Amino acid sequence: MRVVVQDSLRNRQWVGYEGVAGFTVGRDTQCAICLSPSRFVSRQHFQVERGEEGWALEVDDGANAVTVDGSVIDAGHTTLLKPVSQVRLAEFVLTLMQDGRELSSEDEAAIADVQTLQRDFHTAVLRRLELRRAGTTDLEPTEEHLEQINSIIDDLIHGEFNERMIGSPMTLHHLLGSVYENRLLSLVAVDSRSAVDIARVPTPGRNAPLEETAEEFTRRLARRMELSLTAEDADDDLVKINTLLRDYVPAIIQETPDTVQFYLVSRFIKKVVCDMIFGLGPLQDLLDTPAITEIMIVDPDLVYVERGGQIVRSNRTFLGDDALMAVIDRIVAPLGRRIDRSTPLVDARLADGSRVNAIIPPLALKGPCLTIRRFPTKRTTAEDLVKWGTMTDAAYALLEGAVRGRKNIIVAGGTGSGKTTLLNVLSSFIPETERLITIEDSAELQLDQEHVVSLETRPPNVEGKGAYTIRDLVRNALRMRPDRIIVGECRGEEAADMMQAMNTGHEGSLTTIHANSSADVVSRIENMYLMSVEIPLAAIRRQIVQAVDMVVFIRRCKGGRRLITQITEVTGLHPITGEVEMHDVMAVVSPDEQAQLRPTGYMPSFIGDLVEQGLIDLDRWFGSAQ
Repeated sequence: MRVVVQDSLRNRQWVGYEGVAGFTVGRDTQCAICLSPSRFVSRQHFQVERGEEGWALEVDDGANAVTVDGSVIDAGHTTLLKPVSQVRLAEFVLTLMQDGRELSSEDEAAIADVQTLQRDFHTAVLRRLELRRAGTTDLEPTEEHLEQINSIIDDLIHGEFNERMIGSPMTLHHLLGSVYENRLLSLVAVDSRSAVDIARVPTPGRNAPLEETAEEFTRRLARRMELSLTAEDADDDLVKINTLLRDYVPAIIQETPDTVQFYLVSRFIKKVVCDMIFGLGPLQDLLDTPAITEIMIVDPDLVYVERGGQIVRSNRTFLGDDALMAVIDRIVAPLGRRIDRSTPLVDARLADGSRVNAIIPPLALKGPCLTIRRFPTKRTTAEDLVKWGTMTDAAYALLEGAVRGRKNIIVAGGTGSGKTTLLNVLSSFIPETERLITIEDSAELQLDQEHVVSLETRPPNVEGKGAYTIRDLVRNALRMRPDRIIVGECRGEEAADMMQAMNTGHEGSLTTIHANSSADVVSRIENMYLMSVEIPLAAIRRQIVQAVDMVVFIRRCKGGRRLITQITEVTGLHPITGEVEMHDVMAVVSPDEQAQLRPTGYMPSFIGDLVEQGLIDLDRWFGSAQ
């Protein structure tokens, strides 16, 4: 059993337990998994034990109820766990993964041999290509190079690596197990596009019959494992593949002709080597899968992905810290950024705009850690958000009118709530005739307008100089004749400059802020404002009221759904307390998964202006708001 713990309040994630025995979870340090500090967690909250029917979770008497796979389990009750179960307790989410039977020493040695084989094979190919082993190369995947690599791999397979590939039954068993695992994953379209049949690897025509035979054996294995091979049952298929594969592969291997086995192994190794040389190694398939929205690497053997709002463990692994570091270097080097022990963390982006964060020792205690937040290849539209239930058509009409009416809007929410996606959608309402300047730490915004100037921060160089922050870029943007300024995220001193910009003729500007609710946005801005300059709080609040027209709060619900829960107008200062007054125009009252934005009865003060300018469709606003 492996347990991954995620603390959503503190944005931390770690492996809480690995083993074959039962374990306890609670606030007490004597528990195998200590969830502290949290007043909602008992000293010993629940325990997990293996019984005759499988792993079971029992909530201790007197403890708060926990949610297991969407079902509430009260104190004193027990429930059986699935092969992959998710337990929610207060701010903690525990993912419990059953590993099936334990590996024998022979199995572990064979897996190590497979990893060593892949590493040595990669090194041998690069040596013949006269390329250095780690990190970036200038080699482009041209047809000439692909043919050259194909020839080199064939020579190595039939030559010095032939005995290592097929000489040891255990090594061959695990190597073919990896091959079939990748092929099955490509069939269920879970986290692989086509892990073996990659277009970059040339396929000589004479191997076509072998490929047909290999496909036949893959389908036979899928039938034996009773895989559904439908999109609706993809998650169940993934669990079966990860937990039952070792039980089925031996029989399939015995039925597979030697020529087909050799063909499968050679194709698999060609694919692995090509991904190492031209792509991002084990991550390449994940990055090519549209359904995956986030990739989280805890260590070389632990790669998790977010799919459909749920975090699951992937079958991908790296050959070690060096292989993972090589991938990180390949990502950050083209951007002119670096990561090493003197600069152990970096924010970057991929060519498709996906956000990348990497942190390495000495800050990361267990080794390199990489997080990639992917963005959809197809741009999300307001219609998509309405279809997905993120907002209603009435909210769509209001927000579109507010943006076109040049109202200053702040999008607020927690990490992963969808702030950047919503900011992209709001920016799509801006007319083509306006000049836009975007400012971000790492460029993520994808604006359709033609007249857009995109600015990106720059970290300090080796000497600690040459850094340009968001605050520097906001100040410079004011000299670039912008109609609107869009800041990807305000998190520090730049909030003061953003308020100033909104107050100096740049109406209709947009930004995002981390906050717990619309009301918390004001206090966050106040705190960030005071980071840059010490002025009376009353003066800051007057500037906030003059600068900000609306706050849109979005959160991530249980199950992964993103939902706009508040659309709030900033109305003024309280005459007695002097605090900023805000009124919800639309809000979510019910916390359940079917919750939708509903009008509160309060009409925004600027609705009359939007109607006069023809910027809001009243039929949509009033009709959809019922």
